[in-house]
Amino acid sequence: MIGRFFRRLAAFTAAALAASYMLPAVYAEDQRGFDRLVTSYNHDCYAEIKIDGDTFDISGVFADDRLTDVSISMVEPLNGNELSVQEDGSFTARIVCGERYKNASLNIIFMFESGLMMNYLLFGDENGWYFPDNGLAQANAEKLEDIQTASPEAAAFYLSENADPDEIRETMAELEQIVGEVCGDETDDYKKAYLLNRWIGENIYYDHDAAESEVTLDTVAVHNVLERRRTTCAGFANTYCALLETAGIRGVNLKGAAAAQGVTYDDLPTTGENHEFTAFWYKQESRWAYVDPCWTSNGDYRDGEYYSGIPSDKYFDITGEAFAFDHRADKAEERDYSAALDALDAGSETTPEAQTSEETSSETEFSPVTSSEEAASAENNSDVAVYILTGAVGLVLITAGIVFLARKKR
Repeated sequence: MIGRFFRRLAAFTAAALAASYMLPAVYAEDQRGFDRLVTSYNHDCYAEIKIDGDTFDISGVFADDRLTDVSISMVEPLNGNELSVQEDGSFTARIVCGERYKNASLNIIFMFESGLMMNYLLFGDENGWYFPDNGLAQANAEKLEDIQTASPEAAAFYLSENADPDEIRETMAELEQIVGEVCGDETDDYKKAYLLNRWIGENIYYDHDAAESEVTLDTVAVHNVLERRRTTCAGFANTYCALLETAGIRGVNLKGAAAAQGVTYDDLPTTGENHEFTAFWYKQESRWAYVDPCWTSNGDYRDGEYYSGIPSDKYFDITGEAFAFDHRADKAEERDYSAALDALDAGSETTPEAQTSEETSSETEFSPVTSSEEAASAENNSDVAVYILTGAVGLVLITAGIVFLARKKR
């Protein structure tokens, strides 16, 4: 398991910037990819990258973490990067590459005061540079058109690992307290969603000890997350969605994969599941907003110790095109946490095994995959099964062939 900074660094391959008032990415005329990338709707933390042949014009603002450098990997710009950063974090930059670097893949690299590095994958051809399109923007959006609803009984287990009514009441009360303290008199859902994600980033730590050993419902249940202030990606997603619901905002868990820990951009469309993240419904604009609360946090829990980090706003309300560079959604699930106690009081069966249908939740959701090692293990197990099945089929065919030849000789 690599360190948190390097895990985040790998995760930001072809990553996300932002622009609240701009349109999403624009396709190049020949449809080979994007020649303009706008990567979030958060006007305090965004960048727009426009490509015209060999020239990159970049602008935006990073209010939470000032930009210190923009460059292209392995390329000496023909006229420098012309980066200008203002006191409020707004910036402009221009980079001119050269024809000699075409027919290759490079990265545009953003460096920040915090030490965070963000990479954006580039392809080149005879017409110039462009951002590749892996098709996941549309695929991810389609998952949000087919949201599955978990039963209240399943929600009870996501609140408390044993669906304990007292723990659920305690958790719901704490969620109310947090929302009240964080959101105050704020009435705009977008601002509330931002503040709650920021609270997650400042108060919840990524649990490397659990990720490197075993992730169970104990790790990701909201009660334990709030009590211990640590969890893995599914726990971040559960807690954020529970806070959103408490604040009157619709949120969904998105389960799928991320380009991190050895998973590349090329691997992302087909790799095994290794990550869980979220989206919330911004009703004022009638749209879903992608948020990865796990990647908002830079706090670590390792070897029994907590290590603080500066939270990042760069994965709040990312455009679908930018999110597709490093996130793949396989399933969207909505959970009614407020109905959990009523379901328990009604005498519904409350065992994890009872909640493992596709309509509610699955066994893997109670033990989500949250590390590359676990993802590799899952893939290896699948490979073994394929090898066994293939071997068995081969043996049958060989046996049948021998019998056929024997009969033919007769």
